[in-house]
Amino acid sequence: MSRISASQTPARVTLPTYEKLQARLATLDKKIASKSKELQAHKDVMARSRYTPEGLKVATAKLKTLEKELAALKTEHKHVKADLARLRPTSKPPTSAELTAVVEKNLKGGKLEFTGKAPKKEDILTQTEVHHRPFSYTAIVLKSDPNHVIIKKVLTGGFVPARPGDGSYSQPVPLR
Repeated sequence: MSRISASQTPARVTLPTYEKLQARLATLDKKIASKSKELQAHKDVMARSRYTPEGLKVATAKLKTLEKELAALKTEHKHVKADLARLRPTSKPPTSAELTAVVEKNLKGGKLEFTGKAPKKEDILTQTEVHHRPFSYTAIVLKSDPNHVIIKKVLTGGFVPARPGDGSYSQPVPLR
């Protein structure tokens, strides 16, 4: 049996944000352009040169390596672009009716676990309150992830009124 110390805990996995994906896409565009130029230059040299059998093998191997690297970069570019399209902010924030419907659907499903952290105020895109006695629920959409909703649950039917900071938060649930 082994013990896990604080230094051996696994690193926290973070999902890519829209801005990080945009930066990665720009980097990939530059790398693809550079690799394409390098490949074309190598093809031009191969077309002009006369090779010995050994030299031809080396040049052909380098050509195939460059083509594989370019194909890998293009594949990664395609995947990053797909992730970017999935995370792309919607043109308008969800309506109050949509957020209310998401809260209702998830409450009926009964699978909500309120184990999430409270988002920062500057990260909130929009929010809507839904009242169900004895609780009050608030649907929160973040700027960084407009395709998911965090639901806040606050006990409001007791003798003591709710104070700022009270409540528990769900993990992000899909908006649609």
